[in-house]
Amino acid sequence: MRVAIIDDHYLIVAALAAALRAEGCDVDVPSLDEDLAARLLATAPQVALLDLDLGAYGSGEELLPELVASGCRVLVVSGISDEAVIGRCIAGGASGWLPKSASLDQLLAAILGLAEGREVLSESERDRLLRVWREQREVESAVLAPFLRLSPREGVVLGLLMEGRAVDLIAQTSFVSSDTVRTQVRAILTKLGVNSQLEAVAMAKRAGWFPGAG
Repeated sequence: MRVAIIDDHYLIVAALAAALRAEGCDVDVPSLDEDLAARLLATAPQVALLDLDLGAYGSGEELLPELVASGCRVLVVSGISDEAVIGRCIAGGASGWLPKSASLDQLLAAILGLAEGREVLSESERDRLLRVWREQREVESAVLAPFLRLSPREGVVLGLLMEGRAVDLIAQTSFVSSDTVRTQVRAILTKLGVNSQLEAVAMAKRAGWFPGAG
C-alpha cells in the first residue's frame, strides 16, 4: 500500500513514516514545491495524510480535489480546528480527519483503517461536520449578498476605495470624470445600504469581500 504524507512538520512526518514502513507500507513524503500536485498524481497513493496548513507552500486543501479524483482516500490531519473548514473538506471528498494533537497510534490506526476500507468518522459525526459547513456557507452567502448587486464597474470602484484611493484619483486613473465616479459611489452606497464610503469599505472588509468575489 502506498501512503503519501503531505505535511511540513518534520517530526510528525518522520515518526509516522517510520511507523507506516514498519507496517509494510510504501511511504512517499513529497517535497512541498510547485510540482507537488503533479508528483502526487504520478505516484498514485492509495491513502494520503493531508495537512491543511503547509506553511510557505500554502493550503493543502487545494490538493484535495485532484487527490480525490484520482481515487486516493484522504485523511485530513491539521492544527486547524474550524469545524466549518473540516466540513468543507469532507464535502470535497476527504474520507476523514484527525487533529494534530492525535497520538501516533491514532494516526496510524486511521490510515491503516482507510487503506482497508474502514471509515474514520462515524456517520453522525460526518453529518454534523457537513451541517456545520452548510450553516456557515449560508451565513457567508447572506453577508455577501448585497455585494452581488454591484455592477462590475461598481465592484472595481469599491475595490479602489478599499485601497484608500480618493474619488478624484479614481476618476483620473479610469479616464472618466469625477462626477461619474461620484455617481458610481452613490450607487454603491445605495446597494449596500450604507451612508458613507467609510461604511462601505468597513462592510466589505468585515464580509471578506474583494473585487471579483461576486
